[in-house]
Amino acid sequence: MRRFYFQGQVKIDTVIKIKNELFNHIINVVKIKKGENFIIFNSESGNYFCVLKNIEKRFGEAKVLYKIPENEKNSSKISVYQCIPKGNILNEIIERNVELGVTEFTPIISERTIKRTKELKQRWLEIIKHSTEQCGRTDLMKINMPIMFNEIFNNDMQGKKLICYENSENLIDIKNFKGFKDFHIILGPEGGFTLSEIEKASEKGFESVSLGQNILKCLTANILVVGFISLFKS
Repeated sequence: MRRFYFQGQVKIDTVIKIKNELFNHIINVVKIKKGENFIIFNSESGNYFCVLKNIEKRFGEAKVLYKIPENEKNSSKISVYQCIPKGNILNEIIERNVELGVTEFTPIISERTIKRTKELKQRWLEIIKHSTEQCGRTDLMKINMPIMFNEIFNNDMQGKKLICYENSENLIDIKNFKGFKDFHIILGPEGGFTLSEIEKASEKGFESVSLGQNILKCLTANILVVGFISLFKS
């Protein structure tokens, strides 16, 4: 069943108006027809089962039939600080992090970051929304403006703090996650972190961990460590 993010209040037995980008996506892209069912959701209301009742030239109308029961929500949080890689790899990293349950995502500019931007791109917001529709989440992953590496430590962080470093003597292990509710993970660019950056993170309570003997690409490293935490966190 197709799911679509709806920005607005939703109530059972009411008719909601589908317009603008959402109208185009449902009617022209996905091609849902009058009388067919779909799910709308948002973080405030949850998931609702709807039927498309009417299609006009510039809008549609859907009746909200019932609310879909939700599983118990996981109260743990995963915050990712990802150094910006070359090309468009960050787009896929953002998509995968939504699927893996990351709560908050911050693009980082480190000493060895090649592609530098301080802009929060509209494309990233679109990826988050569409990936959320696909994966079953109701909450949208929060994405912050890109910041410099040293700005990571401006805020007080509670929980387990890890920085992925290929030269670390500590291999990532399930034991890293036991007894913690919140997680903060820093992942580097193609050239890795400098020693001064690792030392800075260590001073701020971040434990360096290795992801194995092989040197991994940014996307691979991100999926590995975030997936590991998502699966094994207590």
